This record gives sequence, C-alpha cells and structure tokens, in this order.
Amino acid sequence: MDNEVSALKAHIDAIVPTLATKADIEIFRAEMHKMSAEGYRWMVASMIGMFLGFGGLYFAANNATRSPPQPTPIVVQAPPAQTLQPAQSNQPIVIYLSPPPSK
Repeated sequence: MDNEVSALKAHIDAIVPTLATKADIEIFRAEMHKMSAEGYRWMVASMIGMFLGFGGLYFAANNATRSPPQPTPIVVQAPPAQTLQPAQSNQPIVIYLSPPPSK
C-alpha cells in the first residue's frame, strides 16, 4: 500500500507544476477576449464587403440588360433635283450611213 501511495504522490508531484495559476487563467481570458473581438471585426468587414460586392453585381447586371439608347438619326438635306428637259419625241431619228473607205 505504501508503494501505491508513493506512486500516487509522485504522479501528483509531476502534475501540479504544470497546472495553470490564476495569472495564467487571466492571461488566457484576455487572449480569448482579444480573439473574439478580432473575429467580430472580420465578420463585420466581410459582411460589408459582400454587401458592396453583391450591390455592384446587381447594378452591373441591371445595366447589362438595358437596351442602349437609340441614337438620333443623322439627316442630310439633298439639294433639290434638277429637272431635265425631255428630248422632243416628235422628231424622227436620223441614222447616217457612210460608205466604207476605199483603198
């Protein structure tokens, strides 16, 4: 039985120096609080970034589906057409036949 008690005492003596003290717990609590605050900051920043990103996608998709404005047509005014005098149709057509040149 003494053997078991001395083994148990040796086991406890080996464990006790590794246990956390009150100061260790306070340091751990401060680190956990700091990590929690940093996680909250990252979460808020990510949500703002996603909001801006999805808003930009919405406006880009909305503008992509719109038809472009119709340009105003360019109007060029042509000068008034000159009226041609029709050939007098009551004159006969005359064809002159010349003899072939002689050699």
